[in-house]
Amino acid sequence: MTMNTRTLQRHGLWLGALALLCAGQAGAQQPRPARAALAITPLQTSKGVYRIPYTDGTRIRVGRDHNTHTPKGRYDIGGQGGDSYRIAAAADGRIRFIEDRFSQRLDCDGLAASEKKNNYVWIEHANGEWTKYSHMTRGSTTGKAGLKVGDFVRAGTYLGDEGDVGCAGGDHLHFEVAVPRATDPITTVGGFLRDNDGSKRNRIARICGIDNGMFAAGQTHTARRVPGAIAPGAREVARHGVPARDYQCLFDQAVAAGYMLDWIDGFDVNGRVYYNAIFRPRSGDWAAFHGLSGSQYQQRFNQYTGQGYRPHQVESYAGSSGTRYAVIFRKQPGPAYSAYHGLDAGAHQNKMDSLSQAGFRPRNVSVVSVAGQRRYTALYEKADVGAWQARSQLNATQYQQAFDANAQAGRRLVYVNAYVHGGQPYFSAIWSSKASGPYKARHGLTGSQYQNEWESTTQAGYLTRDVTGYAAGNSARYAAIWRK
Repeated sequence: MTMNTRTLQRHGLWLGALALLCAGQAGAQQPRPARAALAITPLQTSKGVYRIPYTDGTRIRVGRDHNTHTPKGRYDIGGQGGDSYRIAAAADGRIRFIEDRFSQRLDCDGLAASEKKNNYVWIEHANGEWTKYSHMTRGSTTGKAGLKVGDFVRAGTYLGDEGDVGCAGGDHLHFEVAVPRATDPITTVGGFLRDNDGSKRNRIARICGIDNGMFAAGQTHTARRVPGAIAPGAREVARHGVPARDYQCLFDQAVAAGYMLDWIDGFDVNGRVYYNAIFRPRSGDWAAFHGLSGSQYQQRFNQYTGQGYRPHQVESYAGSSGTRYAVIFRKQPGPAYSAYHGLDAGAHQNKMDSLSQAGFRPRNVSVVSVAGQRRYTALYEKADVGAWQARSQLNATQYQQAFDANAQAGRRLVYVNAYVHGGQPYFSAIWSSKASGPYKARHGLTGSQYQNEWESTTQAGYLTRDVTGYAAGNSARYAAIWRK
């Protein structure tokens, strides 16, 4: 993830904004005649994040991508394994142009632009980008789909049928992302972008839920519903139970809308990893990673703390390939801190005792059960939190008892992390007497119960400070803390 909204995280590995670089040859011995430099504009990645532009369940193959298409910056995609395929909107937006009167496939070699008659739909999106869908069969947009210019469509809305109308070498979808000029943006015939020399108005499409987040020639995928665009300006964006394959898409959508990650929780149910996440309006530089092995986590920790970042949250959870780690960094002042990961219970207790004696107090204590042993990942800060208590091996009954006892002693819950050990859910929790203001805490909630609680609580002016998931049998359960 990112220090800024232009850099993306992918399972702990950095994926920077793509650029094509041109390097000149150095060391020429003889002067050469001056000549005008040839300006080459590299393709930019899209601001928006898009779904596969076919209806759910459709298997597709990428014939040509933004590098292999001529001209560059566009995509040729075809349905696989059936007779007809339905095209869908890649993101929410408003239809700006429709042409679906034509039915002929054309040989466009040497054909004048005014004769390259093609069917197309252009959709404008809130991020300023437009998407184009071409070669669809006659009448399928205005007839079968019942669409017209000015309609607002949601991601996944049926737009028409894949076809071979116009300059097409067979049935397929021509798809592109672009930033058209403000006035007279396209040609009426063909729907081609104006003022687009060097494909400067096209963008490399960022696609949700596929490898590396970008279409590549020869790849096959299945279209499905994915996390959609997120509106900017909210006090928080909170999601729970997000499947691992969709988390990156959620993250990208949140970052594109101007948010930063404030909380991440990973958990597994029946061997599948899910994430809970809280985003807030961006403030300052930050970075975040998930899906890290222990060595990758340590490498990122050393790298970013060495650059002046400080850990905001550390998290461990069971993944399909063993324990995985997530971490959020922020570049901001703060108290001295100490952190460790992967320690057994005895080493963790020794660390907690020595750090406590030195004036440090626990901020996060995340636990994972590995081969019948608890492993601890923790973050401490040298801060005055008043009277405090940290417990990490509480079953549900003990957790409720500890919650009640701390409440009677004037301490409020400031952190909770759930995990499964020996087939049973346990809780790691921290209470502090310095926590102030109204707050609510719940545990043992189903997904729908948590959603209902979140809606009513946030409508009452609370913010979600912590949400953790865990397996209860074959189902997910949630615990959370809200504070004003």
